[in-house]
Amino acid sequence: MTQQLTKVKKAAPVAVVTGANRGLGKAFLEALLKRGYRVVAVVRTLSSVRDLFALDPNNIFPLRCDITEPSTEDVLKEFLQNQFEQVDLLINNAGYGATAYGIEALQIAELDRVMSVHLHGPIRCVKACLPLLRKSQHPTVVNISSRFASIENVSTGTVPPDQATYAYRIAKASLNMLTSCLSIELSNQGFRILSIDPGKVKTRFGPVDADTEPEQAAESIVEMVETENHQGLFVRASGEKVPW
Repeated sequence: MTQQLTKVKKAAPVAVVTGANRGLGKAFLEALLKRGYRVVAVVRTLSSVRDLFALDPNNIFPLRCDITEPSTEDVLKEFLQNQFEQVDLLINNAGYGATAYGIEALQIAELDRVMSVHLHGPIRCVKACLPLLRKSQHPTVVNISSRFASIENVSTGTVPPDQATYAYRIAKASLNMLTSCLSIELSNQGFRILSIDPGKVKTRFGPVDADTEPEQAAESIVEMVETENHQGLFVRASGEKVPW
């Protein structure tokens, strides 16, 4: 008697992208789909991704979730554990702008709001994804940072401070510290943690001198993440290191 062997198809990798309804987040979603990922699109309103979902309903998993809310960790964790056996990639992309370019104009309420999106939200998402990231062979967390997060470059005038608000610079620098902390804690568990400056991207909150389409930036970043072995670094989409 011959035994028939059934070849088990390898499950497609799973990525979680916040702020996936437009701009760079939408471009990440599209770039990942082309590479065979199943993508969890974390958005504040499901209507914002209705057209995207129609393009590939089998591989896009929309989740309505405001990452500034304390319930985010439980909501996202439950959703993921009900749908998947592992998570391979988390891209903390969601962003929020601000208005105050000087200390006298800065309002603590504005700073709190920007920090809640750029720091508290990513922390909640990491905590939610962590159990299933640990089940991946190549768990990766990408924090979308900014050239304005570099304390060295801002303090030396390498990047013009008048092109980014106080709150934005403070929040993105804090996100970079999260990258460093996570890298120190999780690297011995096989994790790759990166802060990435996407460049001058033409998005809703992009700089006035933006010169890069979201699709180009997303493709470059995903390609770099998949082909380079960077870990615990602050890098550009090209893979070039950025000073902290």
